[in-house]
Amino acid sequence: MDTAVSLAQFALAFVMDTCVAGALLCAAGLLFHGMLLLRGQTTWEWARGQHAYNLGPCHNLQAALGPRWALVWLWPFLASPLPGDGITFPTAAEVGLAAS
Repeated sequence: MDTAVSLAQFALAFVMDTCVAGALLCAAGLLFHGMLLLRGQTTWEWARGQHAYNLGPCHNLQAALGPRWALVWLWPFLASPLPGDGITFPTAAEVGLAAS
C-alpha cells in the first residue's frame, strides 16, 4: 500500500488549511470589532479601559451607522445619515448615563 502524498494533494491541503486559518482570524476580528461597536469604543480606548462614549448598544449602533442601522446591516448602500458632525460625540456623562 502506497501512502505517499502527491504534490497536488499537498497543495490542496495547504490551501485548505490556509483558508481555514484565514477564516478563523477574520471571524475573530469581526467579533472583536463588533464588541467594540456595541460598547462605543475604539481599540485605543479598549486597551486603556475607557468607557466615556458608551451610550448603550442601541445608541452606539445609531451613532456609528445612523438611524436606519438595522437596514444598513442588510444593504450597506442605503442612505442613513449620521446623527453627529463626526468631530464631537456625546459622552455617557453628558447624556446622564452611569459610566461603567
